[in-house]
Amino acid sequence: MNQKIFFVKTSLYLAASVLLMTCGTIGGIGKEVDFPVSKQNLEKAIDSLYAKHPEYKIPGKWKAFDGWSKAGYDFLESKIFYFKSPPEEMYYVTFIGDSAMLANPRKVGIGLRAIYNGDAHGKWLLESELNSEEKERINTRFANEIITKLELYTKTKASK
Repeated sequence: MNQKIFFVKTSLYLAASVLLMTCGTIGGIGKEVDFPVSKQNLEKAIDSLYAKHPEYKIPGKWKAFDGWSKAGYDFLESKIFYFKSPPEEMYYVTFIGDSAMLANPRKVGIGLRAIYNGDAHGKWLLESELNSEEKERINTRFANEIITKLELYTKTKASK
């Protein structure tokens, strides 16, 4: 009986580990962006970005679409960036890695996971639902409007 319990527990643990390592099914749009700073320093830079550019905060009319925790992704540490200028959209961005990786004082990664463009279905779009032109436009906008500012606030150069 003890061997059966051990086998079941081990199987469940391994299945959960694989799921967490692959971050479920949301994948990513573009490549991971790494900053040569701690997670805490990058979070301070993001706070500075929101303070100096409040236009990147989610507007009231779209707050209802920030349901990632309710959808089961509350284990991911994330931020959302809103863009009012056309095309109006929001980007769901997460920190990359497990707790040990996120504790590294010299490197932290973030990844663009999904976009929301205000369509009538209220659906976030994943990488698989975007064509190559859209992916290029989204990644360029993310790099030009968010990453460059975070580089300025962290006084570092990010890498992909």
